[in-house]
Amino acid sequence: MNDYSETPVLFGPDEGLFGMLSQPQAGRTDVACLVLNTGVNHRIGPHRINVKTARRLASAGIPTLRFDLSGIGDSVAAQSRNAFRAQAVEDMKAAMDFLGERYGVRRFLVFGICSGAENAMAVALADPRITGMLAFDGEMYLTRGVRLERKLRRLAAFPFNAAVRASYLWWRDLTDWLGAGDAAARERTMARVAALLPNRTPAVEQGSIFGSAEAPVVDAAEHERRLLSLVDRGVDVSLMYSVTYNSTDRNHGMLSQLRGSRLFERVKYRFWPDIDHTATTRVMQAKLLDAVEEWARIAAFGTSARQPLPGAGVGTNAAAARQAAGQASVAA
Repeated sequence: MNDYSETPVLFGPDEGLFGMLSQPQAGRTDVACLVLNTGVNHRIGPHRINVKTARRLASAGIPTLRFDLSGIGDSVAAQSRNAFRAQAVEDMKAAMDFLGERYGVRRFLVFGICSGAENAMAVALADPRITGMLAFDGEMYLTRGVRLERKLRRLAAFPFNAAVRASYLWWRDLTDWLGAGDAAARERTMARVAALLPNRTPAVEQGSIFGSAEAPVVDAAEHERRLLSLVDRGVDVSLMYSVTYNSTDRNHGMLSQLRGSRLFERVKYRFWPDIDHTATTRVMQAKLLDAVEEWARIAAFGTSARQPLPGAGVGTNAAAARQAAGQASVAA
């Protein structure tokens, strides 16, 4: 028998946002976790990592809501004219409002991968209810030297590191074409080859070979200021980076422009040499889930030990949540 339960919920303007709330079977707490979309992947996350995260945290005593932002998955598009990031913040605030009103939750953790990490940062800056943030493969600030070094190291690691190979779309397409005869993968591979010919500009969406572009939202100094403002407020900040963006990490290489900053004395920073951007394999997922649970326990309860929680559920209104979800029939 599972030590968690799951309930579909509707919330936000006109109940247009949809999520799945994972709750401990026993126990009551005033803290919950939000698990965010990665790109336009709906709430299950890449390789179902959001599902596994939510269930793991609920089993650890932390209610967790994985939900779709406006216009993604089963959430309707917003009627406002907000830019993407601004609307994402409004959606995340709506999720917190819902959990606060229905279940009395007052403190929130937030976990996101890639674009989800950037959204996590945005809502943490905008809302004091956020007391913990884990950003996986969020913004990077690399010096020119580190950029050159990482290209060379990734080339050297490519034959020996499965996580590095898996991080390249072109490699996945090539193996799918040659190994499984995937016609679509063949077309994408041939398009990349054609893009390498003279007088042709490589298509960004196809993915370049041994390289990728990063466009941070703000410069390094502003990013440092924002992170320090969070830790000054008491937010438990954890920054994790995968091997996708470098095959090794020396002295906080993913934030090499900030080397020497007092920031690294106050935030948790971790580089994973054996986990790719979306934790593709079960072994990678197991390692990432262990780390997320440990971070969440400490951020929520101040210790990584399991907490005995009195009461039942995150509040006393579980039936109301089911009613709000209506008769929605959804996949996990």
